[in-house]
Formats: sequence, C-alpha cells, structure tokens
Amino acid sequence: MSLAGSISKDPRVIIYIAAVVLSLIFILTPIPGYMGMNSGIKYGLDLEGGSWLQLELEGAIVQLDVDPVKILEREFQGAWVVEDVSRRGDNYVITIEGKVPETLPEDLGYPGSKVLVRENTTRITVPASPEGVVVNYLKTRLDSDVRIVGLEPVRYEIRSNVTREQLDSILSEVGGRIAPGENTFISGLTPETVDETKEVLDKKLNRLGLKDIKVRVVDNRFITIDLAGVNVSTAEEVVGKPGKFEIRIQVGPNETRHVVYGDAVESVELPRGDRNGMWGVPFTLSEEGALTFQRIAKEVGATRNPKAHEISMYLDKDEIFSAPLAPELASALDKAPMRSLVAEVGTGDAGSRKAKELYIHLREGALPVNVKIIGSGQVDAALGSQFKFQVALAGILAILAVGLLVFYRYRERRIVLPIVCTSFSEVLMMLGIWSAAGWQLDLASIAGIIMVIGTGVDHLFIITDELLHGERITERNEQEAKGVLLTGKIYLSRLSRAFYIILGAAATTIAAMIPLLWMGFGALMGFALITIIGVLIGVGIARPAYGRIIGYILGEAV
Repeated sequence: MSLAGSISKDPRVIIYIAAVVLSLIFILTPIPGYMGMNSGIKYGLDLEGGSWLQLELEGAIVQLDVDPVKILEREFQGAWVVEDVSRRGDNYVITIEGKVPETLPEDLGYPGSKVLVRENTTRITVPASPEGVVVNYLKTRLDSDVRIVGLEPVRYEIRSNVTREQLDSILSEVGGRIAPGENTFISGLTPETVDETKEVLDKKLNRLGLKDIKVRVVDNRFITIDLAGVNVSTAEEVVGKPGKFEIRIQVGPNETRHVVYGDAVESVELPRGDRNGMWGVPFTLSEEGALTFQRIAKEVGATRNPKAHEISMYLDKDEIFSAPLAPELASALDKAPMRSLVAEVGTGDAGSRKAKELYIHLREGALPVNVKIIGSGQVDAALGSQFKFQVALAGILAILAVGLLVFYRYRERRIVLPIVCTSFSEVLMMLGIWSAAGWQLDLASIAGIIMVIGTGVDHLFIITDELLHGERITERNEQEAKGVLLTGKIYLSRLSRAFYIILGAAATTIAAMIPLLWMGFGALMGFALITIIGVLIGVGIARPAYGRIIGYILGEAV
C-alpha cells in the first residue's frame, strides 16, 4: 500500500484533515455584521482601527435619616386633608377626610392598595415597608431608579446624577436629611449595578452584530469600550440608543398581532418576588396603551381563552418573553383596561435572573443607570492596516524559521515538511475557532498564537527524537508489506513516552494561563484563551496525527 493511501485511512489523520478543512471554512466564509459583510476573522481595535469610548456611570449610595410617615403625609396631602398615617403590620394606613379617587394610590406609585370609603372618610391601606416608601418617594422626586443595597444600616442606591445638596433639599421637604457621619453619601454604584450595565452594553452591541466588543470596567465608576471598525459618532449613537421594544399577541399557530411598542410602557418597576417565590417585573402602560391592549386581547379571544393566545415581548425582533394571561387578569381585562401589569417569569434563582433580564428589556434596552461620555477617540485605520501587514510578515518569518531550525537539527528534508505543515495547520485551527466564535483577533491574541507555535515545535521535536532514538522503529514479519508496523511495540512504546512528556508540559501551560483567564486582565484574557485553545488543539488533534504521519515517513525511509 502507498504512503498516501496508508495515511488517508488512519482515523487520527482523518480527524486532523477534517479539522483543518472546517477551520478554513470558518476563516474564509463571510459573516454578516453591523458594518456589512466581513471576513470570518474579526480584527480588534489595534489591527482594524475604529474608536473608543469612556463612560462615567452616574449615581450615589446614600444612608438617610427620614420618617416614612411624613413622606406618606406629603404624598397623599394634595387637595385633601390627611387626618392620620399609622403603621399596622406590613402596611401603612392613611386616613383622609372626604372621598378620593380609587386610582389615587396607584397614581402615587402604590399599586395593590385597598381603598375603603365610609361616609365622609377614606381609609387607604398601602402594602409597603418603610424602605419601600422611601424608595418610591426618591424615585418620583428624582425621576430615577432607586433600590435598597444594604440593611444594617439601610442604604439606597440612586441610579442617576444627584448631588448631596440636591438630595438634602428633597429630603428637607419631608423633614429628612442625609444621615450624619462618614460614608453616608458615596458617589458611585455597587459592583452588581456596574456589572448589570456592562451586561446591557454587551447584549446591545451583540444584537447589532458588533460581537466580542471589548467592554471593560474601571473602579466601579467607569466603563471603556473599544469598537473596531466603527467611527466615534456611530459608536456614541450605538451606545446611547435604546432598542426597539414591542408587545405582540398570538392569534394563530404561527401568527402574532402587534399590540403596542415600547413608548406605551410608561414605567417599569424593579423585579420582585411574591410570597410563593414567583418572580415578576411590574410595569405600567399608558392610558392609550392599556386601552389598545384590552381591545386587541378581546378581539382575538385572549380574555376568554388565555392559553391559546400567549402574550409575547420582542426586543429588536428577538423574543424575550412569552406567556399566557393569568386567569384573573384575563377576567379583569374582559371588563376594563388594566394599566398595571406584572410579567411573571419563574421561581428561585433562575426566576430572579430572568426577571432582571426582562426588566432591562422592558426598558427598551436602556442602560440601568445614567451614563456620561467623558472621553472618546479615533484610531486610524491606516495604522491598523500596518499592524496587520507586520503581523502577517512576522507569522511567515516564524514558519520559515521553524523550517530552517528543523532542517539544521535533523538534516532530513522529509521531516521538515510535516513539522512546518503541522505548525501552520495549528495556526489555522486556532483562527478557525476564533472566527467561529466571533471573537476579535488583537495583538495579545496573536502573541498567544506565536507562543503556541514555539511550544508546539518543541512537542514535535520530542516526538521525532523519541522515534529516531536507538534502533529502527520498524518490525517486519512475513505477512507485512513494506513500511512501518504501526502497532509495533517499539513504536508504540516510544510514542507513548513522548506523549507522556508532552501532556505534562501542556498541563503546566494551561495551569499557568487559567489565572489570567479567570481574573480577566483586559487584553491578557485573549492571550490566555488562545494559548489554552492552541495547546488543546495540539495535544488533542495535531500531535497524534503528526505521530502517525512521521511514523509512516520514517518507515518508508527504511
């Protein structure tokens, strides 16, 4: 049997060839992107050119000295006389002289309140904690999201730009103030909020086709974004523009009907769980939006048969929520429009996570906090082209240097080509995985590729030296044709010894890269990730194939 025929039937070589071909497909196949059709390989800012933005996240974490009773007195005062506000269990009870509209508590931000009118007195039971009252007051006065981030002492996170003087002025209206002492007013946000903001930016940019954008957090107050191939003005628009939100209702097996767009959602509450552990996101429709929602729900039959007509929510045409109307809500909608709704998503940690994601989407993909662009810049694309040329040249020179080194060491031309081709194919497989994942190739990643080439050549030398050491590796008997006996004990023993050394070295390299990957030191993540991928490709695909190929070649040379 010929050398080519023997190799072509070896399963390790078949896997190797298939991996190389698949990698070439990923590298050369155009993929759709935000800026049009790009090649399979996506370059980073330092190679492609583009822009960068630096954002400052506006907000404050505060500790307050304020009485919720005085807040409720001021909120419900209006054109009526508040006779009494008292705390009863988990509720506050407000007694008002005269009759008030039943929608007053909901209009003030207290849905679920009970209104009881007796003669010329109205009693309103508000289901709210003291902290909930403070949050509602701050949210209304500052037109900002506010949440509780600490309990002992209670601290509030205000997700917008507010100064100590502004907050003190608002609190003085209800006899309150910022609590005395140090660290009771801190400019900045919690790490969780910063991570949430980063997640929104990641998802928004990915929806627009700008995958693997470098979004980095600095000191829990700043975020930097590198956008390769995008100019500054486009970058600012992309970051600041919310997505397109839409609510639709199912009318058939594969047919939905438009109900409202995001402008009908007047407000979105922070996710919350009920007593049964069910997580949901409360939101309020405008009056017109509520009327439209009720009309269409009745027209398609969702109020009479909710399970057959699920309500779906979409952000930039991607479905983010789908569920039927709750029976009690369907019954209520059949009689009157409902402005206050709750999208329930599930229980436990999974439900909490989904509720947070839906909360972001209901805000039309807007950032959870106000941000201010404090810096921006343009990287010249010509510089990126120069970098790409230099990197390509460095890669070619590296492969040529490997070939010269192999020839100098072994003085055998038949060994040079397999080692050079194996090294080159490993680069192709690394680039193929990088392209398939949509990750950007930057200088740090390229440095990792070059390092993998170096360690890979060392491994190939180990295999070759082991097979060439001592006696010839061939064993012949009467039933064998010319060539090497691949199942021979000497060959397998030496190959196994070589792989024992190689696997130990590979494990050491991977162990050294994992801390860089886990801690996420900016560009070093790309270096660590591509190094790990390259090592795994080498020991899993390239080295076994090379061991078989060089065995055939040395056998034919006998």
